Amino acid sequence: MKKRVYIIWIGALLSVITMSAQSSWQPATEAQKSELIEKVKRTAAEMKTMTCDFTQVKELSFMDEKMTAEGKMNYKQPDKIRWEYTKPYTFVFATDGKNIFTGTGSSSNKMPVKSSKLFGAIADIMVGGVSGSGLVDSPDFTTQVESSKNDYRVTLTPLKKEIKDLFSAVQLHIRRTDYRIYKVELIEKSGDKTSIELKNIQLNTTIRDEIFSH
Repeated sequence: MKKRVYIIWIGALLSVITMSAQSSWQPATEAQKSELIEKVKRTAAEMKTMTCDFTQVKELSFMDEKMTAEGKMNYKQPDKIRWEYTKPYTFVFATDGKNIFTGTGSSSNKMPVKSSKLFGAIADIMVGGVSGSGLVDSPDFTTQVESSKNDYRVTLTPLKKEIKDLFSAVQLHIRRTDYRIYKVELIEKSGDKTSIELKNIQLNTTIRDEIFSH
């Protein structure tokens, strides 16, 4: 009898723990959603430049092992970004708003943003994933907002074909304290997921325009 009581008690405890874990994210109200979007846009407007380190973790659906890369990111309002991988390989994706530059080392390829809807969409996601502006309220996505004690999570489901072909969803993790994005998750149709966490963030420092064009 006593053993049966213990089993029931343990089962009930596990149910409580599971329910607690599942409820860490709660759907935001429409009022909370509107307030979040407004504050993210206001914060983005105040962020003239941003420099940070990042860690990227790639989870492949057919592998248990995760692939980790590191690098440095520079952003300058409104649409300049340089995403540079330094470990374990070197690669650069940069845009000055008019052209996109990709390459490794001293070799670089140049492409006008308007010449490719796909690369243009990727540039928009990368810029928006850093600043939030133009992405949290983009008509190219349906937006779901959830809240926890410390963060907001914005799940963007793409509507445009060129983005849908790449990602089933883009998730932005936003701190409640300053309404800045600190992590971006790109979820692919295959089930693969890429998480990018921003660290050592410096705001409104001087950044030369030249670094966005090579």
